[in-house]
Amino acid sequence: MSRCLQVTQAAMPDVLREAVAVLRQGGVVAYPTDTVYGLAVDATDVGAIARLYDVKGRPEAKAVPLIIGDVGQLTEVVAVVPPQAELLMTAFWPGPLTLLLEPHEALPAELRGESPRIGVRWPASKLCQELARALGHAITATSANGSGAPAALTAAEVAEQLGTSVDLILDGGRAESSEVSTVLDVVTVPPCIRRPGKISAQAIEAVLRGPVSTESV
Repeated sequence: MSRCLQVTQAAMPDVLREAVAVLRQGGVVAYPTDTVYGLAVDATDVGAIARLYDVKGRPEAKAVPLIIGDVGQLTEVVAVVPPQAELLMTAFWPGPLTLLLEPHEALPAELRGESPRIGVRWPASKLCQELARALGHAITATSANGSGAPAALTAAEVAEQLGTSVDLILDGGRAESSEVSTVLDVVTVPPCIRRPGKISAQAIEAVLRGPVSTESV
Protein backbone atom coordinates (compact mmCIF):
# COMPACT_ATOMS: atom_id res chain seq x y z
CA MET A 1 0.00 0.00 0.00
CA SER A 2 1.18 3.53 -0.77
CA ARG A 3 2.47 5.67 2.06
CA CYS A 4 -0.20 8.07 3.35
CA LEU A 5 0.18 11.32 5.30
CA GLN A 6 -2.63 13.13 7.08
CA VAL A 7 -2.87 16.78 6.06
CA THR A 8 -3.47 19.06 9.05
CA GLN A 9 -2.43 22.62 9.73
CA ALA A 10 0.07 21.45 12.35
CA ALA A 11 1.54 18.79 10.06
CA MET A 12 1.72 21.00 6.96
CA PRO A 13 5.47 21.79 7.09
CA ASP A 14 6.36 18.08 7.39
CA VAL A 15 3.81 17.09 4.73
CA LEU A 16 5.21 19.62 2.27
CA ARG A 17 8.79 18.61 2.97
CA GLU A 18 8.08 14.92 2.36
CA ALA A 19 5.92 15.56 -0.71
CA VAL A 20 8.54 17.80 -2.32
CA ALA A 21 11.24 15.20 -1.62
CA VAL A 22 9.15 12.58 -3.46
CA LEU A 23 8.52 14.92 -6.40
CA ARG A 24 12.21 15.82 -6.72
CA GLN A 25 13.04 12.12 -6.91
CA GLY A 26 10.67 11.65 -9.85
CA GLY A 27 7.82 10.28 -7.73
CA VAL A 28 4.04 10.54 -8.00
CA VAL A 29 2.04 12.22 -5.23
CA ALA A 30 -1.76 12.08 -4.88
CA TYR A 31 -3.20 15.16 -3.21
CA PRO A 32 -6.55 16.88 -2.50
CA THR A 33 -7.42 19.96 -4.53
CA ASP A 34 -10.35 22.37 -4.33
CA THR A 35 -12.20 19.95 -6.64
CA VAL A 36 -11.26 16.24 -6.74
CA TYR A 37 -8.01 14.45 -5.78
CA GLY A 38 -5.16 14.98 -8.25
CA LEU A 39 -1.83 13.41 -9.18
CA ALA A 40 1.30 15.52 -9.00
CA VAL A 41 4.67 15.05 -10.60
CA ASP A 42 7.37 17.64 -11.22
CA ALA A 43 6.24 19.30 -14.47
CA THR A 44 9.85 19.73 -15.59
CA ASP A 45 10.80 16.04 -15.13
CA VAL A 46 10.27 14.13 -18.39
CA GLY A 47 10.77 10.75 -16.71
CA ALA A 48 8.20 11.56 -14.03
CA ILE A 49 5.72 12.71 -16.68
CA ALA A 50 6.12 9.39 -18.52
CA ARG A 51 5.52 7.54 -15.27
CA LEU A 52 2.38 9.59 -14.63
CA TYR A 53 0.90 8.50 -17.97
CA ASP A 54 1.76 4.93 -17.02
CA VAL A 55 0.12 5.16 -13.59
CA LYS A 56 -3.12 6.50 -15.03
CA GLY A 57 -3.10 4.36 -18.16
CA ARG A 58 -3.60 7.66 -19.97
CA PRO A 59 -3.14 7.81 -23.76
CA GLU A 60 -0.01 9.79 -24.56
CA ALA A 61 -1.99 11.83 -27.09
CA LYS A 62 -3.91 13.47 -24.21
CA ALA A 63 -2.39 16.52 -22.54
CA VAL A 64 -1.83 16.83 -18.78
CA PRO A 65 -3.00 20.03 -17.03
CA LEU A 66 -0.86 21.96 -14.57
CA ILE A 67 -1.31 23.69 -11.24
CA ILE A 68 0.71 26.78 -10.32
CA GLY A 69 1.43 28.00 -6.82
CA ASP A 70 0.95 31.65 -7.70
CA VAL A 71 0.50 33.84 -10.76
CA GLY A 72 4.26 34.43 -10.86
CA GLN A 73 4.79 30.83 -11.98
CA LEU A 74 2.52 31.34 -15.00
CA THR A 75 5.29 32.84 -17.14
CA GLU A 76 7.29 29.62 -16.75
CA VAL A 77 4.60 27.50 -18.42
CA VAL A 78 2.84 29.70 -20.99
CA ALA A 79 4.18 31.78 -23.87
CA VAL A 80 1.67 34.62 -23.72
CA VAL A 81 -1.33 35.65 -21.62
CA PRO A 82 -4.11 37.16 -23.78
CA PRO A 83 -6.14 40.07 -22.35
CA GLN A 84 -9.23 37.84 -22.09
CA ALA A 85 -7.26 35.39 -19.96
CA GLU A 86 -6.21 38.19 -17.62
CA LEU A 87 -9.85 39.18 -17.11
CA LEU A 88 -10.77 35.59 -16.27
CA MET A 89 -7.84 35.15 -13.90
CA THR A 90 -8.87 38.28 -12.01
CA ALA A 91 -12.45 37.03 -11.74
CA PHE A 92 -11.97 33.33 -11.01
CA TRP A 93 -8.42 32.67 -9.78
CA PRO A 94 -7.63 31.17 -7.41
CA GLY A 95 -10.45 28.77 -8.24
CA PRO A 96 -11.84 25.98 -10.44
CA LEU A 97 -11.06 27.39 -13.90
CA THR A 98 -8.43 25.74 -16.10
CA LEU A 99 -7.28 27.96 -18.95
CA LEU A 100 -5.89 26.48 -22.17
CA LEU A 101 -3.03 28.69 -23.35
CA GLU A 102 -0.04 28.55 -25.68
CA PRO A 103 2.74 26.61 -23.90
CA HIS A 104 6.14 28.07 -23.10
CA GLU A 105 8.84 26.69 -25.41
CA ALA A 106 10.77 25.34 -22.40
CA LEU A 107 7.84 23.23 -21.22
CA PRO A 108 8.33 19.48 -21.85
CA ALA A 109 6.45 18.47 -25.01
CA GLU A 110 5.36 15.27 -23.23
CA LEU A 111 2.87 17.31 -21.18
CA ARG A 112 1.01 18.48 -24.27
CA GLY A 113 0.36 15.19 -26.03
CA GLU A 114 -1.12 16.10 -29.41
CA SER A 115 -2.61 19.36 -28.14
CA PRO A 116 -1.24 22.77 -29.18
CA ARG A 117 -2.31 24.12 -25.76
CA ILE A 118 -1.45 23.56 -22.12
CA GLY A 119 -4.06 23.70 -19.37
CA VAL A 120 -3.12 25.82 -16.34
CA ARG A 121 -4.94 26.51 -13.09
CA TRP A 122 -4.27 28.42 -9.88
CA PRO A 123 -6.45 26.57 -7.35
CA ALA A 124 -8.03 27.92 -4.19
CA SER A 125 -6.55 25.04 -2.16
CA LYS A 126 -3.76 26.28 0.11
CA LEU A 127 -2.14 22.83 0.02
CA CYS A 128 -1.92 22.94 -3.79
CA GLN A 129 -0.52 26.45 -3.76
CA GLU A 130 2.07 25.69 -1.10
CA LEU A 131 3.11 22.42 -2.75
CA ALA A 132 3.86 24.11 -6.09
CA ARG A 133 5.61 27.00 -4.37
CA ALA A 134 7.70 24.68 -2.20
CA LEU A 135 8.76 22.69 -5.27
CA GLY A 136 9.58 25.93 -7.06
CA HIS A 137 7.48 25.41 -10.19
CA ALA A 138 4.28 23.93 -11.57
CA ILE A 139 2.99 20.46 -10.74
CA THR A 140 0.66 18.27 -12.75
CA ALA A 141 -3.03 18.28 -11.91
CA THR A 142 -4.57 15.31 -13.66
CA SER A 143 -7.25 13.54 -11.60
CA ALA A 144 -6.14 10.74 -9.26
CA ASN A 145 -7.87 7.83 -10.97
CA GLY A 146 -7.30 5.40 -13.78
CA SER A 147 -8.06 6.84 -17.22
CA GLY A 148 -11.82 6.72 -17.76
CA ALA A 149 -12.58 5.75 -14.13
CA PRO A 150 -14.59 7.90 -11.68
CA ALA A 151 -12.68 10.73 -10.01
CA ALA A 152 -11.37 9.93 -6.52
CA LEU A 153 -12.97 11.97 -3.74
CA THR A 154 -11.02 10.48 -0.80
CA ALA A 155 -7.52 9.16 -0.12
CA ALA A 156 -9.03 5.69 0.30
CA GLU A 157 -10.51 5.86 -3.20
CA VAL A 158 -7.11 6.87 -4.59
CA ALA A 159 -5.50 3.87 -2.89
CA GLU A 160 -8.26 1.56 -4.11
CA GLN A 161 -7.92 2.67 -7.73
CA LEU A 162 -4.17 3.17 -8.04
CA GLY A 163 -2.74 0.90 -5.34
CA THR A 164 1.02 1.05 -4.88
CA SER A 165 1.66 2.82 -8.19
CA VAL A 166 1.49 6.13 -6.29
CA ASP A 167 4.47 6.89 -4.03
CA LEU A 168 2.67 9.14 -1.55
CA ILE A 169 -0.95 10.00 -0.79
CA LEU A 170 -1.78 13.21 1.05
CA ASP A 171 -5.01 12.63 2.94
CA GLY A 172 -6.91 15.86 3.33
CA GLY A 173 -10.26 14.23 3.97
CA ARG A 174 -13.11 14.13 1.51
CA ALA A 175 -12.69 16.32 -1.58
CA GLU A 176 -14.24 19.76 -1.29
CA SER A 177 -16.29 19.16 -4.43
CA SER A 178 -17.08 16.29 -6.77
CA GLU A 179 -17.35 18.78 -9.63
CA VAL A 180 -14.27 19.24 -11.80
CA SER A 181 -12.81 22.54 -12.96
CA THR A 182 -14.14 24.16 -16.12
CA VAL A 183 -11.64 23.92 -18.98
CA LEU A 184 -11.69 26.98 -21.25
CA ASP A 185 -9.64 27.53 -24.42
CA VAL A 186 -8.91 31.26 -24.49
CA VAL A 187 -6.78 31.12 -27.65
CA THR A 188 -9.76 30.41 -29.91
CA VAL A 189 -12.17 33.14 -30.99
CA PRO A 190 -14.62 33.09 -29.33
CA PRO A 191 -13.25 31.26 -26.28
CA CYS A 192 -14.42 27.65 -26.14
CA ILE A 193 -15.40 25.52 -23.15
CA ARG A 194 -13.67 22.19 -23.74
CA ARG A 195 -14.94 20.62 -20.53
CA PRO A 196 -17.92 21.89 -18.53
CA GLY A 197 -17.28 22.20 -14.81
CA LYS A 198 -17.84 24.23 -11.70
CA ILE A 199 -17.80 27.64 -13.42
CA SER A 200 -20.69 28.11 -15.83
CA ALA A 201 -20.63 29.47 -19.36
CA GLN A 202 -22.91 32.27 -18.19
CA ALA A 203 -20.45 33.35 -15.49
CA ILE A 204 -17.60 33.38 -18.02
CA GLU A 205 -19.66 35.34 -20.56
CA ALA A 206 -20.53 37.91 -17.90
CA VAL A 207 -16.83 38.57 -17.27
CA LEU A 208 -15.87 38.65 -20.96
CA ARG A 209 -19.00 40.55 -21.98
CA GLY A 210 -19.28 38.29 -24.97
CA PRO A 211 -20.22 34.75 -26.01
CA VAL A 212 -18.30 31.54 -25.46
CA SER A 213 -18.80 28.34 -27.41
CA THR A 214 -19.05 24.87 -25.92
CA GLU A 215 -17.36 21.82 -27.36
CA SER A 216 -16.66 18.99 -24.92
CA VAL A 217 -13.65 16.85 -25.86
